Amino acid sequence: MISRSSGLSLYRQVADAIRQQIISGELAPGSLLPSEKYLAEEHDVGRDTIRDAMAHLRGEGLIESKRGYRSRVRAVVPRERIWLHPGEIVTARMPTPAEKKEHGMNEGVPVLVVGEQAYPADRFEFGREPE
Repeated sequence: MISRSSGLSLYRQVADAIRQQIISGELAPGSLLPSEKYLAEEHDVGRDTIRDAMAHLRGEGLIESKRGYRSRVRAVVPRERIWLHPGEIVTARMPTPAEKKEHGMNEGVPVLVVGEQAYPADRFEFGREPE
């Protein structure tokens, strides 16, 4: 249920509701999401709010959209285990447009980079001293 007094933006509340339907399986991988018009009426918000919620879910990699078509729940991609050698470091970043095109990647999918060097900001470990 959308609350206009919750302090959380309307599009985030709509995105949260749709995300919950995806996680619960009510909206299965590959299934079409309801139309913008239907979602706007169901949540009592404007279509711009629905578009913002969809953009947010695309950014999380939960749905995919093509112009002129309804959005679809993305299929679950199986996990792949990668073994690291001692000293190797894994960093995550968003792919460049060329990488997305080359590998057929969807929005919201990060690239994992394995290497022995780290960016300056990654060279620090934070923690507490033992008591």
